[in-house]
Amino acid sequence: MGAERGIPVDDPLCGGTWRVRIRSAAGDVLGAGILLGSDTVLTCAHVIPDDGSAVPATPVLVDLVGVHDARPVPARVAEGCWVPQLPDSCGDVALLRLSEPQPAQHGAPLYRLPPLPRRPVWMFGFPEDNPSGLWFTGRIAGPAGPRSEWVQLNPDSPGDVVRRGFSGAGVQDESSRHIIGMIVSRYDDSSRVPIAERRRLSYMIPVETIVRHLPGVRRWVSGDRGVDPPLVSRLVGGVQDVGFAQRLALWLRRGGPAGREGIADVETVVIAAGDSDRYEALSRAVTLADRELSGGDQEAVSAAPHGTVPPIGSLDLAIDVTGWSDTDVARRVADRMDLRADGDTSPLSRIRANAVPLTVVAVGVDRAVDQEALVRFLRVLAERGSRLMLVFRDPDAPGLRLAERLFRPDPARVDAWLDELAASVAHAGEREREAAERGARFASLSGPRGDASGLRINLLRLRGDPELRSHHIVAKLAAFEHAVRTVAARAEATLRAAAVQQAAVEELRGLLTAYSAMLGAMAASERAELFPLQRAAHARLDAVPCDVPEARRAVDRFVRAVHTPPGGPQPPPENPPRGGSS
Repeated sequence: MGAERGIPVDDPLCGGTWRVRIRSAAGDVLGAGILLGSDTVLTCAHVIPDDGSAVPATPVLVDLVGVHDARPVPARVAEGCWVPQLPDSCGDVALLRLSEPQPAQHGAPLYRLPPLPRRPVWMFGFPEDNPSGLWFTGRIAGPAGPRSEWVQLNPDSPGDVVRRGFSGAGVQDESSRHIIGMIVSRYDDSSRVPIAERRRLSYMIPVETIVRHLPGVRRWVSGDRGVDPPLVSRLVGGVQDVGFAQRLALWLRRGGPAGREGIADVETVVIAAGDSDRYEALSRAVTLADRELSGGDQEAVSAAPHGTVPPIGSLDLAIDVTGWSDTDVARRVADRMDLRADGDTSPLSRIRANAVPLTVVAVGVDRAVDQEALVRFLRVLAERGSRLMLVFRDPDAPGLRLAERLFRPDPARVDAWLDELAASVAHAGEREREAAERGARFASLSGPRGDASGLRINLLRLRGDPELRSHHIVAKLAAFEHAVRTVAARAEATLRAAAVQQAAVEELRGLLTAYSAMLGAMAASERAELFPLQRAAHARLDAVPCDVPEARRAVDRFVRAVHTPPGGPQPPPENPPRGGSS
């Protein structure tokens, strides 16, 4: 296998009678698929050849490679089960119906499982040089792709990056062996990036997203849903409490203060019993953040006020804990993550034996059987890595007072965090200034927006915030940290783009210099008509800002003219560039 680290198909650890290879009628490998039940195959829509119809009608051949002596079975796209890649690049899923049912026990164990970072996974596909199939291994990185529908997978080795023949392949959780997603695409850095720095990544569509596009798949899926039914919004009507909706969306979007020992990312919210606007804003946020529910009314979503729509997949669990005990909540969390523990299998033991990096919204904490016992359990979740939003109904609830005490961060840690943020703001400002300077040299780049000065003002406000010594400061600092990263990332993107443009300019200068030398070797009668083209190319390259595509065209005109025999047709003269020069 050379550099590939693929695991052979006959490895006894693999199993997987659900594994499917999809071929054309001529026998060419098109991709992979997942057997569901006895007569249905899940795959990517782009695996099926386009025959010019709205829904492809040409049959394909399905090979059950995990079943000994299984014969190829013809299959077609199932009625109403074709979701091609949509204009926003979402979708790309399809179901095929087999012409001959197979034993149902061969079907895949699809499972709803939050795609948590660093979770090890396996995937099985059919690369061109090994049509019998290989297992590759990797780890979940996080949400990616169109509208965050996909999940990025980082390969365990360079040879473990998926390639043609893997689209439609099942992604298997290494621990539970559940199928938690399907391979959809890959990414490669361009050849301009040094080989040692080049990134090669894979992407999967999680099971919950597949169910949203193809609701009929739900009957083959196990595992708890992410949002309790009482919290699901119908997504009708507008957002009434816009400020609260923006606060919720930001909390879901920003991520947590990763790696900050002793600081729990816990936010408390009060929604009074009669505050229907705020409750609907909460229901709307958790519904839009859930992968399985977030399809909804796209027109209503697109019309939502700015900043009120959280990213898809930014929530792992939303639970209504009214009437629940702490043990009930522990069981719900452990089941959602499919947590396991040796020996003692009680819900709390399952949680204590594992990291629990979930984003959880718990509603009605003060209506639980014992609200203070529940808050103490939720502290265990926070210590195991969870981000929590605790929703109370009564502003004077004992559980709320307890939460405010338990989750109050150490002042010294908060001050240290503020000092780190000050250094990050200074760095972001430096990179922003550099990006503005370099970006101004090129016509296609707009420099950063000067956001670093606003960051410095907001940092001063945070140092004097009246909630500086309460647990509410954690959400504010984390949101500010997210803003600093955004400004820095924008500056870095401009710097990378400027570096690419500068490299193109240097390449064009080298080409112009080489052909100018050829011009110098020509007879005077041959050179006269070429000088204007040479000067025009120099002017384009020296212009500030430089329009690189126009400069490339000017250099190309000069190069073609040098190659044109005397008396032949010459390129038309060029208008001089606008603007000054350096």
